[in-house]
Amino acid sequence: MVRAVLMTNEQIAELVRMARRDEVLWASLKDREVNQLHEDGSAKLPSISMLVEDFVGARYGALHTFDTGSLITELRRAARRELGLSI
Repeated sequence: MVRAVLMTNEQIAELVRMARRDEVLWASLKDREVNQLHEDGSAKLPSISMLVEDFVGARYGALHTFDTGSLITELRRAARRELGLSI
């Protein structure tokens, strides 16, 4: 499905606040930011994009048409700041 609707800056900011309040989601996003692979080299699943898609789908419905790219960028920035990593 083509994701054609861009999120507003306000919408992204609110979703970042909501994600940070979700302890399980936030811990998973920070974990993926530090290391996206298991020790054996296999990818950790769900991936960042899968986590965000599930989060946005829960908020707006599974058939939403929002592009999540900008939201992923802002979530990664927030996680990196909290982890003390460069942005």
